[in-house]
This record gives sequence, structure tokens and C-alpha cells, in this order.
Amino acid sequence: MAKSKGENKVDKVDKADKSSAIPATKSKSYDTLADLRADRDIWYRILVLIYDLRNIKNDRASENRTLQTLEPLYISTPYFTPEEAEAVKAVIVEAETQTTLEQAITKALENFFEKRRASGDARPCGPHDMVPVYFECFGVEKGEVEDEKFVSRVRRSGLGT
Repeated sequence: MAKSKGENKVDKVDKADKSSAIPATKSKSYDTLADLRADRDIWYRILVLIYDLRNIKNDRASENRTLQTLEPLYISTPYFTPEEAEAVKAVIVEAETQTTLEQAITKALENFFEKRRASGDARPCGPHDMVPVYFECFGVEKGEVEDEKFVSRVRRSGLGT
């Protein structure tokens, strides 16, 4: 059976710029960081977010993706759908106190800025200041975002698969 012209156009659109595409997914919830890691698609996009924050100055695609974010913690489009972003931010990272990922990141950034003010220089250096906080809060090792296969995939496909 031959494809209609409309189907060809859709195929071309789907193969277009994957660097800022959010794949359609069902609404999910995650209880722990292990749950996030278990979802390979979500975890890949978390790693791309961290990669982008690290490489914003020397990678135009990283800069473009971060400029599309809608909120201060960067946990939003183009990395996640609104539902995914809320689910990621709601992950419990400290069971005893029921601290969410969003609360942990916010608290860690408060400490960072307090230390900067105490040193006499309260100016943030930009999104890359968030990278150590994200490494810690997401439990990511530096090598995960430096891995050659991962970096090659990000450069080739962006947020696409």
C-alpha cells in the first residue's frame, strides 16, 4: 500500500530537529531516584539537562535547550512535559523527612548562595553553578555525562531517541 502525501510530511516532521523534542509519554509518578533511573527515557533527559547546564557556554544546542526552559530550576520543557516535570520534582529524596527533589535542590541552592554572599561575592556564575547541586540531588556521577557514547548521542539526537 502506497503512503499518502500527508504521511510523508509527518515522517519528515518527525525526523526534523530532535534537539528540543519531548517524546509523548503517559503520565507517570516516581517515588524515588531509583524509580527515575529505572525509566531510561526520563533518566536520559535528566542527564541531558545536566549535560546542557555544564556545556551551555560551548555548545549551541545546549544553550538553545536551556533557553527554552520555563522555570528557574530548568526542570521543564523542553526536557520534560509539564506532567513529567511535576513528577520529577515530587520524587522523595529523603524518606525520613519526606523531602522532595525540588525541595532538596532549592535548599542546596540557598546554601550555595549564602556561601557566596559570605565570601563577599554573591553573584551566581550562571546555570553551571547548578551542576554540582544536580549531581548531588539526582545522585549522578560526573562520568555519566562525560561518557563518550552519551555525549555522542546528545550531539547526534539531542532530546530525541
